[in-house]
Amino acid sequence: MKKLASLKVTVVLLVAFLVLTFWGTLAQANAEAAGYPASIAVDRFFDSYFIWALGLVPLPAFKSIAILACVNLVASMVFRMPRGWKNAGLWLMHVALLVLLAGGVVGSEIKREYNGFEVLSLNSVELPDSSGTAQKLKFYAADDSLGAEPANLDESVLLAGWPYYAHFRGDLPMSKDKVISMYKVYYDPLHFVPYAFMVLFLLGAVFHYVVKVRSARKSVAQTSAACMGAKIVLLLALVMFVMPMNARADEIPSDALVRFSVGRDAPVIVDGVVRPFDSFARGFLDDLSGRVTYKCRKNDFCDGKEPAVNIVGWIKDLPEKTSNLALFKVLRSDVLEALRLPADSRYVSYAELAPSRNLLELYASRDDSHPATSEMKRLYANVLQYEAVKNGTAFSIIEESSSESVTVDENRLAAEVFYHKANFALIAFILAFIACLLASLNIIFRSRKLDVAANLACIATAGILAVLFALRTYVAARVPLSSLYEIVLLVAMLLMAFEAGAFIFCKRRTFSLMIPVTFMAALLLFFAKFVLEPGDTFRPIPAVLNSSVFLTVHVFTIALGFAGMILSGVVAHMALFRSRGQFAGSDASSEENCAVSSGESPRTPLDSLLYGTLVFGAVFTMLGTLLGGVWADFAWGRFWGFDPKECGALFVILWAMLLLHLRAGRLVDTHGFALLNCFNVIVTLLCWFGVNLLGVGLHSYGFQGGTAMWLAIFVAVDVLLIVLIERLVARRS
Repeated sequence: MKKLASLKVTVVLLVAFLVLTFWGTLAQANAEAAGYPASIAVDRFFDSYFIWALGLVPLPAFKSIAILACVNLVASMVFRMPRGWKNAGLWLMHVALLVLLAGGVVGSEIKREYNGFEVLSLNSVELPDSSGTAQKLKFYAADDSLGAEPANLDESVLLAGWPYYAHFRGDLPMSKDKVISMYKVYYDPLHFVPYAFMVLFLLGAVFHYVVKVRSARKSVAQTSAACMGAKIVLLLALVMFVMPMNARADEIPSDALVRFSVGRDAPVIVDGVVRPFDSFARGFLDDLSGRVTYKCRKNDFCDGKEPAVNIVGWIKDLPEKTSNLALFKVLRSDVLEALRLPADSRYVSYAELAPSRNLLELYASRDDSHPATSEMKRLYANVLQYEAVKNGTAFSIIEESSSESVTVDENRLAAEVFYHKANFALIAFILAFIACLLASLNIIFRSRKLDVAANLACIATAGILAVLFALRTYVAARVPLSSLYEIVLLVAMLLMAFEAGAFIFCKRRTFSLMIPVTFMAALLLFFAKFVLEPGDTFRPIPAVLNSSVFLTVHVFTIALGFAGMILSGVVAHMALFRSRGQFAGSDASSEENCAVSSGESPRTPLDSLLYGTLVFGAVFTMLGTLLGGVWADFAWGRFWGFDPKECGALFVILWAMLLLHLRAGRLVDTHGFALLNCFNVIVTLLCWFGVNLLGVGLHSYGFQGGTAMWLAIFVAVDVLLIVLIERLVARRS
C-alpha cells in the first residue's frame, strides 16, 4: 500500500490523464469530421472505464484512471502526507480532489439525462399575446433519438429541484401555428460535487497560503510585493463587479427614416441594434475583403486608399461604378476556376461575379463539408450582403430631423468611432516592441537610462491597454472579456503590468527577464491586431455570453492564469541559460529546496520566480476553470461536459500539476524542472488557440480562423530555441 502512495505513481497517473485528455479532444474533432456527434468520443474516452484500441486491446479510460487516482490519494494521506494543524490546508485540498474524483465517477453512474418536448398550438399567430393550447410535456431518454419510448416522468420535475435539474433549451417553430418548447432534464443527486470540491479546495489553498507559505517567508520585500499584488487583483475584481453587465443595444426608434447621404458618425440600425455607420462599414468591408480600407487599382474611379465608409456609401449611391471595385476576396483557386474567374485574381469585383451568381448559389446550397463548398458559402453570403447594401436593406439611418424623440446615446457612438480612429492596439504593439528593443540594448550597454526608458515604454503600453479596456467598457456597457481578441489584449496587458510592477516595487530585478516578457507581450499584441482584430470590434455578442457575472469573472481569472503560465515559461527560458554547475549548486539535498509544502523559496531568485509564477498560473487557471463551470451550469445546464475548450483548460492544469509533483518528489533536478517549464508557453497557447482550430464544441464564439500558420510558426521557433539553449548549456558544462 505504501508503494501506491509514492509521488511516482501520482506522476504516472497525471501523465495518463494528460494523454487521455489530448486523445479524447482530437477524437471529438475526428467524430464530427466523420459526420458523427462529438458525444460519441466523450462517451468512449471520458465516460467509460476502458478504451478498446483496435477493438481488441483494453486501455484504461478516464473513469479507471480516476479510480486509481482515488486510491493514490487515500494512500498518500495515510502514509506520506505530513501531519499537524499547519498542514490542514494541504489535507483539505487533497480531500477536495478525492471528493471530485470519487463523486464524479459515482455521479456518472447514477446520472440520467432526458429530453423534454411540449407542443404549443397557437390560436392566432397575428397577436403576440394570443392564447394557445399546450399538449402534455413528454420526456424521452437522451439516447432515445427517435422518441420511441416516453420516460415515466411527470411535469413536476421541472419545479421539484434536487435531484432533478431542468434547463430550458428554447422554442422551435414548426409551422405558423405550432411551437415546440424544448427542455433538458438531468437526474443528478450528486450535482453538488463540483461545488463542494471548489469550496473545499479554495479553503484549503487559502489556509495553506496563510499558515504555511506566507508565514515562512523571511523577505519583507517579497511579502509586501505579494500583498501589493493581492490588493491589485482584488481591486480589479471589485471594479469588474460594479461595471454594467448588459450588452450594448440602444432602443430602436419607431420613426427611423432612411436617407442616402451617410456620415461616419451617423447612427444606423443594423440587425435591430443602433450602431455608428463607421462600425457597420468596417465590419462589412472586413467580411468581404479582410480589410478595413480599400486600395484603389489603376482602372478604378478612385485613387489611393479609401476608408470603409466611402466604399459603403459608393455601393449605395454609385452602384454602377462601385461594381467594378475588387472588393471580394477569394481564398481558393478551385473556387475561381469553378466560377470562371481569372485564375490569378485574389480579389474580384461584383461585376466579375455577377455572370456566375446562379452557379455560385448552386454551389453554396450543397450540403457537404468540402473546403471549396465552405468557401462558396462564405462568398455567396458576402454577395448577398453587398446586394443588401446596394438595395438599401442592410441598414437604416436614423434621421436627425425626426420630430419624434429618438433614444440614441450619441456620446457612446462617438466614442466607438474614436476607438477605431485611435488604433490603440497598434500603438500598444509599437510601444511593446520599443520596450523589447531597448531592453535588448540594455543587456549590451548596461545603461540606467536605457533601463528607465524601456520600463517607461512598458508602463505606457500597460496604460494604453488600460485606456483601451476602459473605452471598450464604456462603449459596450459591459466588461469587455467576451472574445479571443479581448482576452489576448488582457493577457498582454497583464504581462506588461507585471514588468512595470517589478520596475516600481522590486529593488533586485532580473534585467534579462524583461526581454522575453516584452517580446511575448509584443507578440500577443501583434497577433491581436493583425490576425484576430475584426473590422467591427463592437459587434453585439451572443446572449449566452452576457448571461452571468460568472462568465466575466471566469474570463478575467483564467486570463490571469494563462498569463502566469506564459510568464513561468518565459522565466524558464531565462533559467535554462544557466550552466549545469549553477544548477547543481542549487540542487542541494536540503529539504527547503525541494518540498512544495514547505513554502520556502529555492536558493536563487530566478528559481523562486519560476516556482512562484508556475503556482500563480496553476491556481488562477484552476480557479478560472471552476468559475467557467459555474457559468456553464447556469447557461447550459451542466457544470462540465468535456467540451474541447474545457479539455484545453484541464490540460493546462494537469500539466502544471505534473511539474509541481515532479519538483515535490525530487524526480527532476532544477535544470530538468526549468527545461520542462520552458514548454509552458507552448502548452498554454496550444490549449488556448489550438483547440479553436478544431471547430468543435459549444464554445463556437471562440473559434478564430487564420491562426494555424502563426501558431505552427511560434511552436516550431520556440522548440528550436529550447533545443539551442539546451545544447548551449551542455557545452558550457
